[in-house]
Amino acid sequence: MKISNAVPKIITVLIIALLAYTLWNGLSEKGGLQNPSQLVGKPAPEFVLKSFDGEKIRLSDFRGKTLLVNFWASWCHPCREEAPALERAYMSLSGNQVEFIGINIMDDRKSAEEYVKSFEESFVNIYDPENRVHLDYGVGGVPETFFVNPEGIITDKHRGPLTERMIMDYIEKATLYNEQSREIENP
Repeated sequence: MKISNAVPKIITVLIIALLAYTLWNGLSEKGGLQNPSQLVGKPAPEFVLKSFDGEKIRLSDFRGKTLLVNFWASWCHPCREEAPALERAYMSLSGNQVEFIGINIMDDRKSAEEYVKSFEESFVNIYDPENRVHLDYGVGGVPETFFVNPEGIITDKHRGPLTERMIMDYIEKATLYNEQSREIENP
């Protein structure tokens, strides 16, 4: 009788797990749904933090370049999935007025430093010890990535892991974002 009493409980747990998986899959990049950001079309919030190398990093120092700003954590499995794609895309775009900035949030510094070393990331990675920058950007989870045009305007936000192709498409769109509007204004 104990086994027969356990069957409804097991079925209930399986149904809940299936619903949770379906919801997660529907909200993830694979499902094609993205939560829009109220910051798209607005200036990227300024921040001043130190990189893991101890260098003072100020967002405004990158004005004139297209930016990818990626929020991540060492404990985040999807962040680990996308790390190689970020590095490949960065290496293929370096020298083209494009910069990537990784911002570690909700993490301890030692784990974050080990993460950066393990992926041998070439782009700037900074640590947000007070976990404030992600609040300014409205980040709800990791990974979450913002794309900023050379004028400092956020052109897109992506929640979930990115592929190299997706990165290239977002970067191209961000780079052309204001060029297209200037062409329309000044025919």
